Amino acid sequence: MSRVRAAWVDYRDAVAAFSRPARLFLLTELLAWICHGVFAVVFNLYLLEGGYRESFIGRAVSLNGLGMALAALPAGWLADRWGRRRCLILGAAVDAGAQLARATFLHPGAILAGSLLSGVGQALLAIAAAPYLTEHSTPRERTHLFSTFFAVTLLAGVVGSVLGGEIPVALRSLHGAWRPDALHAFRGALWAGGALNAAACLPLLGLAGMVEPVLSHARVAADAHAHRRLVPIGLNAFLIGAGAGLVIPFMNLYFARRFACTSAQIGLYFSLAAVFTAIASLLGPALARHFGMLRTAVAAQLLSLPFLVTLGAEQQLAVAVAAFWMRASLMQASTPLVQAFVMEALPVSLRARSTSLITLVWNVGWATSATLSGLIIQRLGYDVPFYITAGLYALAASVFYASFRGMPVGPPAPALPESLEGRHGEGPLTE
Repeated sequence: MSRVRAAWVDYRDAVAAFSRPARLFLLTELLAWICHGVFAVVFNLYLLEGGYRESFIGRAVSLNGLGMALAALPAGWLADRWGRRRCLILGAAVDAGAQLARATFLHPGAILAGSLLSGVGQALLAIAAAPYLTEHSTPRERTHLFSTFFAVTLLAGVVGSVLGGEIPVALRSLHGAWRPDALHAFRGALWAGGALNAAACLPLLGLAGMVEPVLSHARVAADAHAHRRLVPIGLNAFLIGAGAGLVIPFMNLYFARRFACTSAQIGLYFSLAAVFTAIASLLGPALARHFGMLRTAVAAQLLSLPFLVTLGAEQQLAVAVAAFWMRASLMQASTPLVQAFVMEALPVSLRARSTSLITLVWNVGWATSATLSGLIIQRLGYDVPFYITAGLYALAASVFYASFRGMPVGPPAPALPESLEGRHGEGPLTE
């Protein structure tokens, strides 16, 4: 059997082993990320059409990240005490309500409050996700599940971006009294996205009979050594977030300023980058099975560095686009592998706490560096942030590998019963 076919059979068998709670969660994420894709394309245009300037739009965007950062630690506590599924449902409901509110009301207070609350909802979803997937999978299919989860979010974002671009055009093509102005065409697209986000609650509501453990510190307290593992995990997230904040928010401006690309070209480059990244993330488990999750994730991050440097120095559009795709595919494809590794490296009681920490420090790094990057670009040009990001990524990968290379990853202690680890295909459901 060829290696390609062997990888396909391995993936097919792993997907067939996904538990019902895991499958329903993937559907929830699909709907939520389609909404995010719609808002990524339309929301800023909607605000501009509503009479707001770029400075206000910047505040609205920053409040979304602030909401995620503020909710990070409470969300981890809530996921432990109240249950992962309930936390996920609450996150989807809060996110949907906030998205619909800021799509409906043009009052600045409503928009800013909606942006903040949307970040809170997204934090609840993000922080409960990794522990939920870990506890509804076995080591056999866990890496494949995390990679599928990551690919689903990427491809759903692409679908949402397409819908966000096409729905306003379709609405504007209507005739007579049915034809809305630009503002209401954008609003219609945002309402469609918000409705999909609201529907994201439904799959997990179908698991009403689920029994989840309440993790009290008295029963599953982690030892001091396990707590110390949070330090390199948090440092890695901060360095990655800081590096990403230097370049990712400005990639569209990089292509527009340096190569005079149109918005249509930039949209195509970004969409294809997401598709390539999704494919790379699906190939990750086959490599991780052969080389190990830690080595594969760190190698992917280090291999992305030459392409970052190329982006900073390159003056030919074709080469820059290819480097952009390669950097995105390698760096982002490592994300599900790192998530799966961290979940297996930590005891049950620290899983939600670690995702809270990662969300908090990543967003702090992103917000800080994004602010500095604008000043760096104005004074030194677009190349310098890419070089700094390469250095930060190299440091993050090196520290993470050095911290965990000698640690065997096995079942966390204390372990949950098999029925609570998803070992029977349906996860912890009552009969």
